[in-house]
Amino acid sequence: MNLKNPLQLITLVNEKIASVSSLLIYGVIAVVVIEVGGRYIFNHPTNWSYDLQWMFYGAMVFLGGAYGIKADVHVKADVFYDMFKPRTKAVIRILCYLLLFFPFAIAFVNASYGLMANAWILKETSPYTSWNPLAGPIKTVMFVSAVMLLLQGIIDFIGYFKMLKDGGEDI
Repeated sequence: MNLKNPLQLITLVNEKIASVSSLLIYGVIAVVVIEVGGRYIFNHPTNWSYDLQWMFYGAMVFLGGAYGIKADVHVKADVFYDMFKPRTKAVIRILCYLLLFFPFAIAFVNASYGLMANAWILKETSPYTSWNPLAGPIKTVMFVSAVMLLLQGIIDFIGYFKMLKDGGEDI
């Protein structure tokens, strides 16, 4: 890929993050198999599997969010939307970004930063099991994901303005 500008670099980074994070499903599967085997075959459940499962799964979902914007796979109600012309679709998307996406994404970045900072400063641990792993790493993943989601949304938003300018061709 020929990187002409920082926007392409952000998209490339989101693609790489998503491809790597998709491998976390194998971690979830491995942890579940180990827990089920330990619990039902050896009658010895683990004290760490629940925490590791939700951390792996949470990281996978969060890290794939920005790629979801790039690939246009997030859930939307498009019953009427598909009937509109490309320029009308671009206007609708621009309005949705301004009214819905950006307020949420900015709030998500701010909230996740606070959660991440507190987790590291207070050495917060997971309260769900007796293993009590540090919560800082997963909350850092949440913050990085929020930032990448916002950046990919900005790229998409710019693309819809380009679509309007260019006469409605796809971005």
